[in-house]
Amino acid sequence: MKPWVTKAMAVTLMASVAAGCSGGPSAGEAPKQEKPTQTLTFWMKKQLFEDQNKLILERAKQFGTENQVNVNVELIAYEDFYPKWSAAIESKTTPDVSFFGYQEVGQFYAKGVLEDVSDLVKKVESDNGEIHESMKKAISFQGKQYAVPFWTESQVLYYRKDLLKNAGFDAPPKTWDEFRAMAKKLTDPGKGVYGAGLGYGKGNSDAEFLTRAIIWSYGGSLDTKDGKTVIVNSPETIAAAKFIKEMFTVDKSTPPSSIGWDDSGNNKAYLSGQAAMIFNVGSVLGTIKKDNPELYENTGIAPIPAGPKGSVIPGISNNLGIFKDSKNKDLAKKFVEYMVKEDWYKTWVEKGAPLTGPIYPELANEPVWQEEKNKGFVESIKSFAFLGFPSEYNPKAGEVFNLRYVNDTFQKLLLDANYTPETAIKDLHAKIEEVYNKQ
Repeated sequence: MKPWVTKAMAVTLMASVAAGCSGGPSAGEAPKQEKPTQTLTFWMKKQLFEDQNKLILERAKQFGTENQVNVNVELIAYEDFYPKWSAAIESKTTPDVSFFGYQEVGQFYAKGVLEDVSDLVKKVESDNGEIHESMKKAISFQGKQYAVPFWTESQVLYYRKDLLKNAGFDAPPKTWDEFRAMAKKLTDPGKGVYGAGLGYGKGNSDAEFLTRAIIWSYGGSLDTKDGKTVIVNSPETIAAAKFIKEMFTVDKSTPPSSIGWDDSGNNKAYLSGQAAMIFNVGSVLGTIKKDNPELYENTGIAPIPAGPKGSVIPGISNNLGIFKDSKNKDLAKKFVEYMVKEDWYKTWVEKGAPLTGPIYPELANEPVWQEEKNKGFVESIKSFAFLGFPSEYNPKAGEVFNLRYVNDTFQKLLLDANYTPETAIKDLHAKIEEVYNKQ
């Protein structure tokens, strides 16, 4: 769920530092400095907020100075990561430390290319306090951790308070049925306004997560009950699919172009006034707070609506991991530990609020997270469900997510009038079962 990311070349920045001088200088001479002989490479996801990117670079430079090493930092757009990871693994030229979404941690754990960092997680918690249990769970396999949580993101409902009020609503929807009814009433094609800013482009990670939230809340699944037995084709999943299809094709509560949206689609629809309600992480709120104060004041934040089985929140866990092919594993561990030290980390997280949520529960008590619009983002962390639900997260669930089978299936469901929810879910079940059966 990275709607702020745009296709861009990786930005490579060197945070090089010089070592101390060797021998005393002659009068009038500048001190001679030895060049560091060791280099640490760090691949980091480029953040929406430039203040956070600057802090990362400064922190890396400071680490280099203190440890007399070169630190090579690459800030990379999320969608550019996978080909870089694949090429680096193939050529055994992996970075020493890399950002990973938890689904990538699972996939690379299954390939046997990630270092077990359980000892590092224990050390981090010993020095800084416990990390959210739900976040550790997402990167744990057979009782061991293969990454260190770095930040989280929470998906919430954004709604236009003025549009809801004008339509006669004094509160946001609490259930999906209420959401559908309100979206239909809020839709006015003549004015270019639609109640629901939902989209289904091929690479749309927002859609992949939201579809799961709806299906889970109906009691369905897009994975297994036990990590092995696929349970996609169920009455509950079909009912959720029917609900989604009818919002698009019967109610017509979504913008006509939304079936082809990428991750930026719902952001743009909300910012332009085309959509009255959307689901997204904190990037939208951070943007409008800075660029559109009037819209910020007019924006309400609410939890994801509940289905027949309650509300289930898709968790997003962003982590730092170490490849087995790292040339500097001990230094890499020291660097990760340095990046999550609470005193510095607290400032870095707050510069990205409410998009960048903290890994330490204690930090949720800081004033920035107690603000009315920010509070819901951190309160949802403890209730996260991850890919693979209702079973535990597993690498196959991450593979299913990255293959975008869900988006492909639902896009066809919305475009083909003869493609029924029953057939769509049956076909999706077969595709997902093939992934789980593959050795």
